[in-house]
Amino acid sequence: MELAAARRDLHETLLQMVSDRLVVGSAGNASVRLGDGSLVVSAGGRLYRHLSPNDHPLVDVDTGEVRNGLPATSELALHLAVIRAFPDVNAVVHTHSPYAAGWSVARLDLDFVCNENIGPAGERILVTDPYAPPGSTDLATAAVATLQRQPGSRACLLANHGPLTIGTSLEAAYTVAQQVEWVAQVSYVARAVGRVHVIPPEHQDAIGATYGFTVARPHPHP
Repeated sequence: MELAAARRDLHETLLQMVSDRLVVGSAGNASVRLGDGSLVVSAGGRLYRHLSPNDHPLVDVDTGEVRNGLPATSELALHLAVIRAFPDVNAVVHTHSPYAAGWSVARLDLDFVCNENIGPAGERILVTDPYAPPGSTDLATAAVATLQRQPGSRACLLANHGPLTIGTSLEAAYTVAQQVEWVAQVSYVARAVGRVHVIPPEHQDAIGATYGFTVARPHPHP
C-alpha cells in the first residue's frame, strides 16, 4: 500500500471509530504497515475531526523514528511491538469500546459464545496480566505476550483499558474490533438475564471449519 492511500484509509478508520462509538474524543488509535519497513500510525492528542490524512505520521518500524506528520499517538510503543512481533500482521486497532472495556476492568476473559467470535478467532479473548499504564513499554510487552499465549488469536483486552485487535489489513483489524465489542455486549446481556453458555470446543471447531479459520487455543500462563 502506498503512503497516501494508507493515510487516507487510516483516517477514515479513525472517524468510523468515533461514529461507531468505539471511542470518544481523541481516544483509541490505529496503524497500518507499509511494504517498505514503515508504519503509518494515528496522530495523537487531537480530536480526529480536526485532523487530515496527511497529519498521521510515518514511523520506521525498526528504529521507531517518526519521519513526518504530527506527533504520533502516545501508544506508539504498543503498535511497534505488535508489528515487530507478528510479521503477518499489517494493521493494529485499539479502541476503548465500552462493553469490552468493562470486561477489561473486571479482568475477565471473553469466552466463545456466538458467531461473532469468528473475528477474534480465539477460544477466549484474553486479558493482559499484569496491568500496565497506557503508553508504557510494559503495556506493549503485555499485549504481545497475551497474543502469543493464544497463537492465532486476533484480539486481546488491555487490562483496565480496552481491546486491541490485529489483522492482515486495516479493514480486517477494524472488523475484529467491532466483533469484540459485540461479543462483550452479548456476554454482558446474557449475564444480566441469566448466564453465559459457552459454545463447547468441538462446536467452536465446527464453526471454524464453516468459516475457514482455526480456533486459537491458549497456552498455559508462564
